[in-house]
Amino acid sequence: MRSGRFLARCLMLLVVVGLLGYLYLQREMNTFHTPVSVEPFEIPPHSSARGVLKMLGERGLISNESLTMTYLFLSGHRKSLKAGEYLFDHPVTTREVLDTLVAGAVYLHRFTVPEGLRVAEVADKWEEQGFGKAEEFVAAAEDSGDLVDFEGGISGPGASVEGYLFPETYSFPIRTTPRQAIEAMVARYRSVVEQLTNRFPPDSWTLNARDTLILASLVETEAAVDDERPLIASVFLNRLKQRILLQCDPTVVYALEKSDRYRGTLTRADLGFDSPYNTYRYVGLPPGPIANPGIRSLEAVIRPASSQYLYFVRTTGGRHTFSETLAAHNRAVAAYRAMNGRN
Repeated sequence: MRSGRFLARCLMLLVVVGLLGYLYLQREMNTFHTPVSVEPFEIPPHSSARGVLKMLGERGLISNESLTMTYLFLSGHRKSLKAGEYLFDHPVTTREVLDTLVAGAVYLHRFTVPEGLRVAEVADKWEEQGFGKAEEFVAAAEDSGDLVDFEGGISGPGASVEGYLFPETYSFPIRTTPRQAIEAMVARYRSVVEQLTNRFPPDSWTLNARDTLILASLVETEAAVDDERPLIASVFLNRLKQRILLQCDPTVVYALEKSDRYRGTLTRADLGFDSPYNTYRYVGLPPGPIANPGIRSLEAVIRPASSQYLYFVRTTGGRHTFSETLAAHNRAVAAYRAMNGRN
């Protein structure tokens, strides 16, 4: 009889101790901690749970490593803490910290690619924004031609991601490789084209997807204000229809840069440079994009303005004067030169 009572008391004691332990553990898990630093920190791959907890303790994100380890063990997450870079810039509970690491909700760095850049210029942005060396990005781009082997893309030795690196602000985790970034940008381009085909059926496009991208890259390099993009696209399309040389200066710049011959300004002699990209020498579109256009330039080619313009010249404020005849164009050029004191 006494032994039964003793066992009951022991059992009751264990229950009370267990309950108190549970409540103590829960209090610890729900206690807020103010981090000692608001800078991102990295948990290296293959780190042990104990090593991770030590790091968290040093950063003021947990207060009791043993209790936290007990929680991880009881919750089955002892081996679930994921490597990566994390940022805690406000008071958080121990549970929130652990949930973040278990979910692998790593800190993401912004990578901003403006419209109209060439691959080499995107590579410069890659380095400027702290992701890695520009030359490594260029090398990865040169080896990524396989990514554009899809409808509207090209394949084979001449395949290039030029034009397919969609300009946008991306969010990448630490140690993202150039190839991974390029994959994300090409995938974004494909997503945008899919959106455009849903809005504008492809059979209503003036050009196929590949030529639309090429012409959009010319529009991107010429346009400075959005409302002129459809007009600039109409000029190029009108010239294509009439088999007139496009005479787009940026194509010459691109050709010279590909041959490492561009010196910052175009000369009359440069306009005669022999390259399939030189639209002063060869009728039609260049063989590929000369920059990475944004959605507004793509839309401008898909839905150009209705015009008879064949010429345009940049005047002031990034705007252009558009003309239907060469005589009118020459007058516009003369007026601009006179306004700027040029002969």
